[in-house]
Amino acid sequence: MAEGRHPDDPGSVAWRRARALLDGLSESGARHIVISPGSRSTPLALAAARCTDFKVHVIPDERSAGFFALGLARATGRPAVLVATSGSAPAHWLPAAIEACEDEQPMLLVSADRPPELLDCGANQATEQGQLFGAHARARLDLPADASTAHARDLGRRAAATCLWPRPSPVHVNVALREPLVPSDPRTCQAWSVGPTTFHLPRVAPPDLRVVAATAARLDGRRGAILAGRLAPGDPSAGAIAALGAALQCPIIADPLSGLRAGHTDGARVLCSADAFLRDSDAPCPDWLLRVGKPPVSRHVEAWAGRCPDTILLAPGPPWGDPLRKAHTVLLGDPAATLAALNAAVSRAGLKAAAWEALDVCEATAQAALAAMRTRPLEADLVHAIAAAAPAATPVFVANSLVVRDFDSFLPRRAAALPLYANRGVSGIDGNLSTAAGVISATGRPGVAVLGDLALFHDLNALSLCAGLPIVVVVVNNGGGAIFRQLPQAGLPEFEQLWLTPPQIEPQQAARLFGLAYAQHARAEGLEAAIVGALEAGQPMLLELVVERETSHVARQAWWARSGSGRERRE
Repeated sequence: MAEGRHPDDPGSVAWRRARALLDGLSESGARHIVISPGSRSTPLALAAARCTDFKVHVIPDERSAGFFALGLARATGRPAVLVATSGSAPAHWLPAAIEACEDEQPMLLVSADRPPELLDCGANQATEQGQLFGAHARARLDLPADASTAHARDLGRRAAATCLWPRPSPVHVNVALREPLVPSDPRTCQAWSVGPTTFHLPRVAPPDLRVVAATAARLDGRRGAILAGRLAPGDPSAGAIAALGAALQCPIIADPLSGLRAGHTDGARVLCSADAFLRDSDAPCPDWLLRVGKPPVSRHVEAWAGRCPDTILLAPGPPWGDPLRKAHTVLLGDPAATLAALNAAVSRAGLKAAAWEALDVCEATAQAALAAMRTRPLEADLVHAIAAAAPAATPVFVANSLVVRDFDSFLPRRAAALPLYANRGVSGIDGNLSTAAGVISATGRPGVAVLGDLALFHDLNALSLCAGLPIVVVVVNNGGGAIFRQLPQAGLPEFEQLWLTPPQIEPQQAARLFGLAYAQHARAEGLEAAIVGALEAGQPMLLELVVERETSHVARQAWWARSGSGRERRE
């Protein structure tokens, strides 16, 4: 039966309106839709399922669904569409929306809603949904229950554009739907495909070449360094940073999430141990510091950058990342293009930074101290095992708290690319495994997720998402929030009760419950082989690394003490 035989059937009208909305949203490039089951969202779910261009993911837990969609967005650079029913369901997206907002990730949050006549009258599963995301959604768009299909498609297009420009961000679309929610003859809801893109967004502004030339002249003949902060995997800025560093022959302090520690290293002086040696207040500072990317993981690196006398920050536009508000010059525009223009100006004029080896000496001292340790943190062996075992372009998701700091401390340089993903917008430990599952699902490649035992506890349901993916979930079991052992709270009598909070879960039982293979390690031996084998098998696996918390903490402190820069290396 042809679609349109019952044009006035209310269920068919709702279907066409939902289809038009999704067609408009598709102009953002979105091709993944994450649906949590519910009744009021039926027209949206049905329209998504019968579209030949969307990949539909059904995740009952809305909180997990939100972070899974965030992972899809991180891996693809395109928005993921979230769909849920009315009431409290879309409220569970808030943590993922906050992370996406602060880290400039595109998400389209589509909540079904009751029509106006069912609000403020005690109707079931009805509440005010318009302000659910507040400042964490760039825009809120409402689709009335009686909107036309033209209205629905146009609203979808506007949401798509707002989600991407002038910077990526979540957008909330609240869709009022009246019953009946299913067409009288569902066979009329035939397969469909999205239409062509009808709008084109402007690119980030190119750099002002006169300003670039003046900036390049400021670098000549002075001691300098580049701080490469967090960049999205595949960002062309990483290669441009390496090229400029090689041209100027200045050191590059590489955050683990910059991409500079894997590939992009020809001729560049890339430093990987800055968190260790820049803890020293006497660490040497350059005459100028060029900053690219978002703020680094290490607060010690950030504090050191704040002491540099002349900081030049490259950013695509406001707001820019400068937590200490110390940048003396801010160059707005496409950072990769600005770096290329700086490199051209430097090469054309034959400019060079002044010879300066102080940071290189600090790096060598820290690396030698780590290599000489008889007992080093087991987490160092884990990070080295992943760097050695992972084939080129293996996606690795790094959880927050101590895990991401371990990658900052111990991730070495390697020739092959190793894309690292992390939720560093607000650095929460919630939803980390769900985000990792979204990343692995989007890339389609076997990958690794590394998280602590508390992060697993926070997102235990996400193991159900891992069951069908080629993912190695590495759980660092150190008995709770070990990161707090490095903070003053560790000296309080309430430390274990209020901060350490051991999660009291058994990873082996969790793996069995969700159908994942399981292995446990408590030593460095065999780690690399286990990770290689799991990645080659392409099957979901939970690998538990048991860490003695106090032994690891003491080893870290010993390494930091031996990595101090000292006044004698200031010049």
